[in-house]
Amino acid sequence: MRFKPGIRAATPLSHGQASSASYQLQTPVSNLSAEKPPSTPAPGDGKCLPGWWPYGRYCYFTYNGKVGYSWPEARHICQEVNGGELASIHSRAEVEFIRNINYTKYHYVWIGLTRDRSYGWGWTDLTSLGFTNWAPGEPNEAIHDGDVGKENCVEMYHDGTWNDNNCFCDSLIFPQCDPPCCASLT
Repeated sequence: MRFKPGIRAATPLSHGQASSASYQLQTPVSNLSAEKPPSTPAPGDGKCLPGWWPYGRYCYFTYNGKVGYSWPEARHICQEVNGGELASIHSRAEVEFIRNINYTKYHYVWIGLTRDRSYGWGWTDLTSLGFTNWAPGEPNEAIHDGDVGKENCVEMYHDGTWNDNNCFCDSLIFPQCDPPCCASLT
């Protein structure tokens, strides 16, 4: 499915927890196209609804909901907020912004990077993987006692570096979402 760009979001965890979520929201385009998606999402208009954080031409919103989100749960929450998606990160500046607004000095956040057996690492919004910020030794595909699956989802540490983690890991999370790019702000 192709998406109209313009939305970003993130989901922090509590201090010392193993995972959390950040996500980018995008409004579906009414007429689907066979064209390749753009290499990076085009920005929205940057006008934010009350209570949302502006960044360039994007907006971020902190959603405080239930605790214990896994990566699939965080993605579902993001998709439920105006048809969104977990965040794809395309620059160091974007990493720093997400770190600052998502309280990631104390929390980790899930991002929209995931591994597919056939295609390797990719963003859930289908944008190109031109920028990465892996922590030293990552991705490592570690398997821990009690894990349901391999480390096929990515969390962002408090320092902004990325770690592959089990998608079903969960902890205290406070999702953060963006409005659709074409929402009325009046």
